Amino acid sequence: MRFLVTVLCAAVLLFVLYLLVGVIVDGYAGGNIVPDRAVPDAWAAPDSWSEWRDVVIVVLGLLWILAGLLAVILLAALIVVAFAVRRLVKENAAPALDSLKDSLDNLRGTTEFVGETAVSPIIRMYSVVKGVRTGVSAVTHLPDRVRRRKKGKK
Repeated sequence: MRFLVTVLCAAVLLFVLYLLVGVIVDGYAGGNIVPDRAVPDAWAAPDSWSEWRDVVIVVLGLLWILAGLLAVILLAALIVVAFAVRRLVKENAAPALDSLKDSLDNLRGTTEFVGETAVSPIIRMYSVVKGVRTGVSAVTHLPDRVRRRKKGKK
């Protein structure tokens, strides 16, 4: 495809270069790069603005056709790429997401197991220790509380 585009661009460039050389030779040197007998009169350069207008309309029509063809080709390429991305997602991303979901389920199970076997006894033990401390504190500070109540009532 790249080769075809390169050849077409080279052909257009050579044609434009040929036209420029023809204009320079015809306009400045007074000569003609194409012999008169090789080209019939119907192929002569346009003499009036209306003839130039007609030439421009034909050239622009050809360019619009080329642009339409390129748009259709680009649309087809876009559709092919969209289907390729869809297939890639379906074949690769979906299994990866399933594997990730399985890993997350395993991690959730592990955290529940660790919470039940290791953390839960530690929390219970800490609760018992905190309760004993609170109880001991209540018993040891009991005389202070009783004295404060007596002072507050008087």
